[in-house]
Amino acid sequence: MDVEISKMDGTKTKLFEIGVEVRDFIVSSIELRPIYSAIEGRSGHVNMGADYGSRTITVPFYFKAGDLHGVALSRDELFGLVTNTEPFYVREMRRIKEHPGYICDDPSDDRVYKVNDYDNLFVGGKRYKVRLASSFDIEQIYRYGFGELVFETTDLPFAESIGTTADIQRDGLSAESKLWGFGMGLESIDESLIYKHNAVEGEHFRVFNAGNVHIHPFEQDLKMTISNVEGSTEHFQITNHTNGSRARINVPLEESDQVIYNGPKVTRNGLEFLRDTRKDFVELSPGWNEFEIFYCDSAIIEFDFPFYYK
Repeated sequence: MDVEISKMDGTKTKLFEIGVEVRDFIVSSIELRPIYSAIEGRSGHVNMGADYGSRTITVPFYFKAGDLHGVALSRDELFGLVTNTEPFYVREMRRIKEHPGYICDDPSDDRVYKVNDYDNLFVGGKRYKVRLASSFDIEQIYRYGFGELVFETTDLPFAESIGTTADIQRDGLSAESKLWGFGMGLESIDESLIYKHNAVEGEHFRVFNAGNVHIHPFEQDLKMTISNVEGSTEHFQITNHTNGSRARINVPLEESDQVIYNGPKVTRNGLEFLRDTRKDFVELSPGWNEFEIFYCDSAIIEFDFPFYYK
């Protein structure tokens, strides 16, 4: 097993590269924070819903130093890698098959697993944004050091895909990109790989969210680009019939205009544009989302977002 740590500046380090052997990668379920109210004279709670809290990722490890002084050097190198106030991303790596105890490159030798089966490979294309949840100690036994890293998710508790729908629109589900994997909810049908649509008024088009988490532009990354609008005389509107969310623009759009909804920020041709909208935003449900445009003849609608997973 192994863990890749990706800093916000793009630096990537696998724990194995600094001599640390990962013994497990334990992901907890997401903390649920129920919200209750009480009414005098009524038994029990009044259910007001619930929020998600955080989740922890526990990584027990050990390392072997060349000598007794090397234990302190390895300890300090690990401290320097994971002790940061700024969050970073972690990715899980596992072997495909159990260590057989005998490995070689000879393809004719049926007694062994091949080298590629023994390599630590990324488990799908998911990552977690974390920082250390607390301090940790390393127990030294001769030339060995044993310890446990406990990470806690920052911002959102969900795993997120490394790739986005822009990667799918450009390259499809390319195995060479190493962005995608099993267990990510992806479908191989052609329609699910389209995130740039030539929309026509009165006709529905669909956008596929492979994650199992509802996406709101105020909480998750969601970018929607509207361009090449034809026949807009008063307004423009796009509606997600799946969940009832919509984005309404209160002024007509020109064919040369490019309107971008990037999270809570709205621009037209690079200039602030929120004041000319109804200040409502499109959201995405898990699975298929059915859209329709209004108050124009046609437009190009493009979505760019990662997938999120509980």
